[in-house]
Amino acid sequence: MGPLHLILRCSKKWNEKMSSSKKGFTLIELLVVIAIIALLLSVVMPSLTKAKQLAAAVVCLSSQNQLLTGYLMYAEDNDSQFADGDTAYKGDNGFTSYGSTTVRCWVGEPEGNNETVDDKIRGFEVGALWSYLEAPKVYNCPADKRWRDLNENGYGINGYRTYSIGKPLSKRPGSPGEEASEISKMTEFVSPGTKIVFLEETETEFGWNNRTWNMGMDLSNPQWEDPFAILHNGSSTFAFADGHADRHKWVDSVALKLAQEGAKGGGAASAMHGGVVSEDYLWFRKAYIPGRTPDGF
Repeated sequence: MGPLHLILRCSKKWNEKMSSSKKGFTLIELLVVIAIIALLLSVVMPSLTKAKQLAAAVVCLSSQNQLLTGYLMYAEDNDSQFADGDTAYKGDNGFTSYGSTTVRCWVGEPEGNNETVDDKIRGFEVGALWSYLEAPKVYNCPADKRWRDLNENGYGINGYRTYSIGKPLSKRPGSPGEEASEISKMTEFVSPGTKIVFLEETETEFGWNNRTWNMGMDLSNPQWEDPFAILHNGSSTFAFADGHADRHKWVDSVALKLAQEGAKGGGAASAMHGGVVSEDYLWFRKAYIPGRTPDGF
């Protein structure tokens, strides 16, 4: 018997032995395997969710950089006067009048019935920034999925535009505290690298981020008024007046809770925590006031 024949014969006998010893998994073994898989998924899924949120933040930073570029270019073409932070009324072709003052708004309300994303895009198209940035997706954060749902208040679908501008960057009449902080030109920013122009908002009440984003009636009183968005693993993205965008990690559990409640239509809420003003509130207020700090701060 040659070596090759001996090897083949041994291999055949080994295969026959292994085949005769094969058997199926028991129920207990299957349950153990399923339990292990479930455990692994419970560990991996939160990490994947966080990674997805942070990836959306990268897109957000890019989008806000592009919006800010359009904002700065508009100001450069208009004697440093920036586009108003309000949303123009439907049919006003991007303009709004406050008494004898007429301003060009950065976007308009959704045109049509606010039932499609196209209705919302037509609102972008009448805005002052559109000629500098004809890119609808730039106005939406990938983590902002409101537009997939009908608005419970009868305003069509929920918001698609994620970004808003604060009240101090608008001529819109408002509260005394915010009006005292108002500016109208890029040259009036103080420390522009720390001053917010665009922020993330997820309002649902009107089916879009209606008008300006307002911090509060009286800026010396620590209170949040409008809801802001926290879409990126406990952080939000902002665009600043010097031309850069950055992400801010919220450190106060009160601020996180306020944002979650505000996104569901919650009203104004105190920024006090155990008798102490929220650290996040103090940071945000300083960044929200674009020019000279009002008296009383």
